Amino acid sequence: MREDGVTVEVKAVPRSRRTQAVGVQDGRLRVQIAAPPHDGQSNAALCGYLADAAGIRSQAASIRRGSGGARKLVALDGDPSTIVPRLIAHFVDLAAE
Repeated sequence: MREDGVTVEVKAVPRSRRTQAVGVQDGRLRVQIAAPPHDGQSNAALCGYLADAAGIRSQAASIRRGSGGARKLVALDGDPSTIVPRLIAHFVDLAAE
């Protein structure tokens, strides 16, 4: 957690059937991404997915590290006191499905 947002460690799996979080792997959120890893499509889809889960604009999510690999750090800019509860609620709801 940062003063101006939250950083999420992600293990990205592109070319999946749909974009969704599927658990935790090696301490990172494992996210399957429907988009291919071509011209930044999967990175954009990942940022959009996490931004939607956090309730922020997609422009407020960015890849801080790992744009060319599966292990990424994604920055979500905004008030951490609102982002963290939204992310927790989103992922708890997914786990219940």
